[in-house]
Amino acid sequence: MIKYAVACICVGDKYNVKDIKRLEKMVFENTTYNINFRVFDEPILPKWWTKVLYHSPMIEQFEEEVVLAFDLDVIIKGNIDKLFDWVEQQNYLCACWSRWREHMEDFEKRRAQKECCTPYNSSILGWKPNNSLKVWKEFEFEDIEKCGGFDIYLWMKYLDPIRIPEHFYYSASHSNYQELDYPIALFNKGYSDGLKKEEIYSTIPWIKKYI
Repeated sequence: MIKYAVACICVGDKYNVKDIKRLEKMVFENTTYNINFRVFDEPILPKWWTKVLYHSPMIEQFEEEVVLAFDLDVIIKGNIDKLFDWVEQQNYLCACWSRWREHMEDFEKRRAQKECCTPYNSSILGWKPNNSLKVWKEFEFEDIEKCGGFDIYLWMKYLDPIRIPEHFYYSASHSNYQELDYPIALFNKGYSDGLKKEEIYSTIPWIKKYI
């Protein structure tokens, strides 16, 4: 049995088959492990809320021991074997910590005041299938409207994933799109600066080395 899996979501009109193939290529070029690559493209829940289903009985269960999930806009620049290894040692869902955001120290206070917010980023998730069932069990359909997004849901429901070590990733979107020495670059700004996805890929020279 293959021990490792990589998953991604392609729901809605933001991404397409080309994006899936791009991610798949980067994954297989940056691991020495045998992995299964799974795509979730059925719109059972809206957009990013499909991430809840990773941990539910509503989908075909993961038979692998360790799973990484990537958003389709990440750029994998280096080997991810050590990320698999690290996740294997954890006993719960793992996610990115948005260290590039301002006033990180205020999130606990804001949560206590029931203000929807989150210091987490789910561009990368990691888990062992039997250790993340709580993420699904706590989910209620009204959370979709109440929380507005999966990352906010994790924080506001006190699900608090384990933080993926910072040396594995950085936010290119919050680093002026520079290439920095991390294995994974996140493009997590929602293209709010006016650049569309394909424009980012075509106008930032260093990205072309990896896709």
